[in-house]
Amino acid sequence: MKKLSRVYHPWWDWECYKAGFYNATVHGVTREEAEARYRDFLADLDAFNGGIDRVMAEWPNSCEQFLLNTSMNRVAWLGQASMCIVHGIPSCYRGGFKLLSEEQQGAANALAHKRLEEWETARANR
Repeated sequence: MKKLSRVYHPWWDWECYKAGFYNATVHGVTREEAEARYRDFLADLDAFNGGIDRVMAEWPNSCEQFLLNTSMNRVAWLGQASMCIVHGIPSCYRGGFKLLSEEQQGAANALAHKRLEEWETARANR
């Protein structure tokens, strides 16, 4: 596979920013409720996979900005982005990941890693 080059987009073109990925709160939802929703979403691999589908289809600029940045945790970004696009829960509630069992964490990480590799392969073959 050819080496993928980093692509930069200004923050105002990031779809994740416009969707509230960086918001500090969710109105009407406590931290505990938001983190529990995050946990439940990642534990449901079909729902999580559907969220990744949406991120990859609907957020092309954000995907380029973050999935081509190999110095960050791209697997975690996919989980946070999926939660945001499906449920409107911003990344600040990512602590819900730690509420998963180790087995559930491994399964969610494996799914995100697999989808990241698929995205990279499709991009390299363009």
